Order: sequence, then structure tokens, then C-alpha cells
Amino acid sequence: MFTVAGVSTQNGVTKVRFANDLVSRYKLLSKGGHSPLELIELPRAMTKAEACQHLLDTGGVFTQWANLIGETMGKKNGSGALLAATTPAPKVTKTAKKVSAKKVHAAVNKVKPAPKADEDLELKELTALL
Repeated sequence: MFTVAGVSTQNGVTKVRFANDLVSRYKLLSKGGHSPLELIELPRAMTKAEACQHLLDTGGVFTQWANLIGETMGKKNGSGALLAATTPAPKVTKTAKKVSAKKVHAAVNKVKPAPKADEDLELKELTALL
């Protein structure tokens, strides 16, 4: 269920976007170079198909992407539910290892810090040439 929906374009590819926080999603997409970027808050929490229908009903700026929104709604409306019903859940064969905090700290402590400016080999070589 989502509370934000809209459309964004990046590198010439336009996609329908869904989120639960308008501000953080807008910032994330705009940092990624998405333009134009049109997001709206939905009147209630909706599925992706319902959100697509709401975008189409809203009209306005979303009318230029009506075909894309309609295709996305079709994908999210029927085929996803059918796929989930016919595809068995994958079997889990391995369990994740639990790593203790001590092991994490030990691994972090093994990492060598970056050399200081006076320990930089390139700097030593350059000063030797002078």
C-alpha cells in the first residue's frame, strides 16, 4: 500500500513511481537527475493499481503519460496476482549466520587506516626528486 504516486523521467525513460513519503522520495529522485518529476499524495493508502487509476482520474499533468500509467496499472492489476497464485514460494536452503558484535569489531579493527600525508609514498617520492 502506498500514499504517494507519480511519474518521473531519467535518461529519457519515464516510469510510474510509488512511495510512502513524498518529501524523501522527491529528494531522492531529484538527486538522481529525474526530470520532469510529478508526484502527488494519494487520498488514502492504495495498491499500485489503485494509485495508477487515481493518477488517470486526476488528469492534469498526468494525461500526457496516460498510456504508460495504463500499462503499469494493467501489470499491477491482474498479472501480479495471477503470478503470485501460480508460482510456488522458493525453498530456503541456507540460514543466515548470526555474527556477533565482537567479530564485527575485530574485523573493523583489522582494516588499516589510510596513510597520513607524511606517510604517503607518492609524496615521499616527489620530495625525494626535489
